[in-house]
Amino acid sequence: MRTHILLSLLSFLFLISCDRADDFNINTPGCFSLDINNEAVYGCDKIDFYDISSHLIYLKNENTFSYSKSGAFAVFVDKVLIYPGQIHPLFSSTLRNGPVIPCAPTLYGDYIIPIEFYEFSYPDGNSNTDPRNDVRIIESLKKHNLFREGLTCQILTVQRVSANKIKIDLELTNNDSFNILYLDPDKMGLGLFHYFTNGLTLVDASNFTYTHQMTVVQPVPWNAWKSNWLSIIKSKERKTISILYDRFEPISSGLLTAIFRFPGLSYQVKKSELFQTDGRIWLGEIPVIKSVQIE
Repeated sequence: MRTHILLSLLSFLFLISCDRADDFNINTPGCFSLDINNEAVYGCDKIDFYDISSHLIYLKNENTFSYSKSGAFAVFVDKVLIYPGQIHPLFSSTLRNGPVIPCAPTLYGDYIIPIEFYEFSYPDGNSNTDPRNDVRIIESLKKHNLFREGLTCQILTVQRVSANKIKIDLELTNNDSFNILYLDPDKMGLGLFHYFTNGLTLVDASNFTYTHQMTVVQPVPWNAWKSNWLSIIKSKERKTISILYDRFEPISSGLLTAIFRFPGLSYQVKKSELFQTDGRIWLGEIPVIKSVQIE
């Protein structure tokens, strides 16, 4: 039943998006455009840039995003529908599936439109695919100088140091042509860093999860950020980030799945603060997953 409901919803979103394409008006041929509920259009004239690493759309100074209603959105390139999605207020109990724009409020300032993706599985075991990196979108963004590749993160190793000490090594890469400022766990301390992320989770073959016992430190005030939490990663530079958990839950040896979300700042950063002297503050998060052998 759930699958039929999901397919019906996606078909509905597709149809209304196709209807919208008939009278869709964009100023620049070949431009990426986002249609919100058939009420607002964000095209090349309103978008400052799109960070593909966190799927955040940054708007130009005179434009804002503030929305509180359920509904649909559609992404176009040159009047061609690329994919539809859901508008999902935080108070809504509707199941989130596929591309979703959270609202009322989002975790970001009103100068950002986030597009999230939620995976779901069909009865045959297949899953929906993430359409946000469609090559037509990327080519359009590049053509109009709206594309920002941002950061990538990968898990290098996860090792057992002792009975309940686990170390994870991450590799962070700046794929853009300018400096980026990122949250540095060595500068801010692991407790504060883990206010912004759940940290490392390990999952065994039985889907049993193991995690750390880190004491999380909350910023004071809760919506604060400080420049001394941040480090610079230069254009095309790679950095290794190591985190040692000294109170990890006991785990058995064998093949496990390591899950980590590398965090950035979000609602704390105002539009006027985004670009610092040393580079752009990176916002969002990067989910990373890897199979690891624990000895």
